[in-house]
Amino acid sequence: MKLSEKFLALLLSVGVLFLSGCGYIPQPWSDPEFSGEFSSAVTDSTYYVPYTSEDDSSAEEEPPNGTGTLTVHFIDVGQGDSTFIELPNGETMLIDAGEPSEGDNIVTYILTQGYDTVDHVIATHPHDDHIGGMSDVLNNFNVKRFYFTEAEGNSKVYENMLAAISENGITADYVTAGDVIIAEDGLSAEVVAPKTLECDNLNDTSVVVKLTYKDNTFLFTGDAEKSEEDGIWTNIKCDVLKVGHHGSSTSTNANFLKKTEPTYAVISAGLFNSYGHPTEKTLKALTQRGIKMFRTDKQGTIIFTSDGTELTANKDPVEYGDGIGEETSFAENHGGGYVLNTKSKKIHYPDCPSVNTIKEENKELTDDFDGAVSRGYTPCGSCKPAGGV
Repeated sequence: MKLSEKFLALLLSVGVLFLSGCGYIPQPWSDPEFSGEFSSAVTDSTYYVPYTSEDDSSAEEEPPNGTGTLTVHFIDVGQGDSTFIELPNGETMLIDAGEPSEGDNIVTYILTQGYDTVDHVIATHPHDDHIGGMSDVLNNFNVKRFYFTEAEGNSKVYENMLAAISENGITADYVTAGDVIIAEDGLSAEVVAPKTLECDNLNDTSVVVKLTYKDNTFLFTGDAEKSEEDGIWTNIKCDVLKVGHHGSSTSTNANFLKKTEPTYAVISAGLFNSYGHPTEKTLKALTQRGIKMFRTDKQGTIIFTSDGTELTANKDPVEYGDGIGEETSFAENHGGGYVLNTKSKKIHYPDCPSVNTIKEENKELTDDFDGAVSRGYTPCGSCKPAGGV
C-alpha cells in the first residue's frame, strides 16, 4: 500500500475509534449526579483522570495509611486521666476517659481531631476518674477493640461501661503483662502490667502500656502504685512517662524512676484537687533526676509529637517552683488537711488509696484532726494519719 493510502486508512481508523467512543474521557459535568463541585484532583479547568496499569512500572504507589507521625494528646480532664493517641499507621488509641462529667468533652475533643473511629480503647482500671466517660466514647464512636482486666468495679459507671460494650457489639479482650496490642515494623504497643490481680488495691491492677515508635517510647501507667511498679521487670526505659496516680506519693518510687529513666514526665491532675496531687514528694523526685515536667492542671492539654526520632511538645516544661505551694497547702486551698469518710467514720490523708473509693456524698474535708476524733472518727489503718498536718 502506498503512503497516501496508508495515511487515508489511518484517518479512517481514527474516525471509527472516535465514533465508537474508545478514546472518550468523560467530563464531570456529563454525569447527571454531578454536584457541581470538583474533587481535589481538579485544578482550574482540567479534569484529571488517573491511569495506572499492572505493567506500568512508572505508576506511583498509593501512599500507606497514616502520616508517619505519632501524636499523643494528654487531655486535660481535671482530676482524672485520658490520653488520645494518633498512631503513625493511621489508627487511633484512647487510654482512659476521665470522670463521668468529662465524657462529652472527650468525645468532642476526638471529633475535632477528625475521627469517628477509635481502633483501640483501653480502660486501665475500674475507678470512676479513669472510666467515667467511657460509655460516652463507646456509644459515640466506632470502636474496633476494647482492652481491660478482669478486675471488677462496683460502681454504676463500671456497669454502664460494660453495657455499652455489649450493646455496641464491641470486641473486648482481657489483658495482662506480656499481651501485645500492636506489633508492626517500627511500631508496637505492649502490656507490661499487671502481672497479677490478686491485690486489694484496684490501682495496682492498672493496665500499664509501653508504646514504641522507632526510637521513641511512651509509658502509660494508669494509677499503678509502688507494688505494681516494683513487679515490672521487662525493659521499660522511656522518653515520656505518664506519671502514675496523678502524682501521688504512693506512685513513681525511686526504683521505678531508675528503671524508666524518662526525659519527660506528664502529670494529669485537677487544679486545686482535694487530694493534694501532685505531691511535693513526687515533684522533688522528678526534679532531682532532671526529668522535665508537664502538668495538665497548670498547662491544660499536653500534646507530644514524634517522627520516630525527635519529640516535640506544644508547651514548655514547668519548673519545680511554679506554683508549688498551691497544691501542697491543702488546708489553705480546701479548708482541711484530712479526708473524712462520714460513712465508715475513718480519717484519711488525701493521698490514701482508700479515698478513691469514697463516694463524694460521704467525703468531708477538715484540718481539725482532734475534733474529728472527738466526733467518733478513727485513723485509717493504711495511711495512719496523725494530728499536726
